Amino acid sequence: MAIPYNQTVTGTSVRDALDLHLRVKHSGAWQHAEDVQVKHSGAWRDTKEVWVKSGGTWRLVHEGEHFLFNVEVTGETNGEFQLANWISTTGGYSGNKIKGLVTIGSATDASTNGTRNQVNLGSFSADSKIYLRINLNCRITGNGGNGGNSGGQNGGNGQRALYTRTKFILDNAGTIAGGGGGGGGGNNSNCVYQNTNYFSCQKGQQCSELVQNQSPSAGGGGGGGAGYPGGSGGSGHQAGGNGQQWAGGGGGGNGGCGANSGGKGGDLGQNGQDADNSGGTGGLRGTGIDGWSYRYSQSGNADGDIRGYQIN
Repeated sequence: MAIPYNQTVTGTSVRDALDLHLRVKHSGAWQHAEDVQVKHSGAWRDTKEVWVKSGGTWRLVHEGEHFLFNVEVTGETNGEFQLANWISTTGGYSGNKIKGLVTIGSATDASTNGTRNQVNLGSFSADSKIYLRINLNCRITGNGGNGGNSGGQNGGNGQRALYTRTKFILDNAGTIAGGGGGGGGGNNSNCVYQNTNYFSCQKGQQCSELVQNQSPSAGGGGGGGAGYPGGSGGSGHQAGGNGQQWAGGGGGGNGGCGANSGGKGGDLGQNGQDADNSGGTGGLRGTGIDGWSYRYSQSGNADGDIRGYQIN
C-alpha cells in the first residue's frame, strides 16, 4: 500500500515528520514501506511494530496498524471540518490508530486559498499522529461574537478555531485565530426638556407653570467581533458594525443626553471593547487552539500566526 502523504511540503517531508516507516531497498533505491509482513505458521501476517537491536539497544523502526490518510480542506466554508466524520466516510477505517496529513488549502499547490470556520481533529488513540499544515493565505478561524444591544448589553464571546485531543505536528504558514469578542452596548439615557404651560386664573389673569418632559435617548450598539463568519452588530441609536474576517465592527453612536456609544468589536483573536462609561462589557476573544498540549512537535513554518488563547 502506498503512503498517501508521501510528499514534500515547502521543503518539509511529511512522511519523515510522521516517521517510523521502515525503508527497503528496491531496484537500487530506498523506499518507505507501509505494510511489513512476517510469515508465521505458514501464513503471512501484518506486523504491529518492528524493532531492531542496534548497539545493544532495541529501537522501534516501524509502526503498523495505522489508518493512513491525506485530506485537503479547500475553499471558503463556514462549517466546521470534523476529521472523525471525514475518516468514517472514506472506507477502510476500523477504529484503529491513525496517521496522516490535514492541509488547509492544497497539499500540492501552496497558493490555493482556504478558509475554514473551526477544525476538529478529534480524540483518536494515544499513538495516533496528525501533520497539520496551514498554507500561506489560509486560515482556521472561529465565529466572531455578536455586539451588545443598547441598554448596556454585554458583547458575545468569540468562538474557538482549532480543537484536538489527538497528537499533532504544526506547520502553520497561515493563521489560526479565535473569533473576536463583540463590543459592549452603550447605556441608554433620557433627554429632559422644560416647557412653560400657560392657563387662565383669577379675574382674567394668565398664569404659567414650568413642566419637565423627558424623551428616551438610546445608546449605540456594540460592534460585531471579527471571524468567519463575523459577529453581527448590536442594535441601538446607531447599530454597531458587523465583524469582518479580520477586523471587528465599529461601535454605534449614541443619541446624546448622556447615552453612551457602543464598544468596538474585537479583531481576530482580540477581546471586544467595553462601551463608554460603564456600559456593556466587551466579549472575550475565542480560543485559538484548544488542545495545545497535544502539539508534540512543529515543522516547516512552525507555530506561525496564532491569535487567541492556547489552552489544554
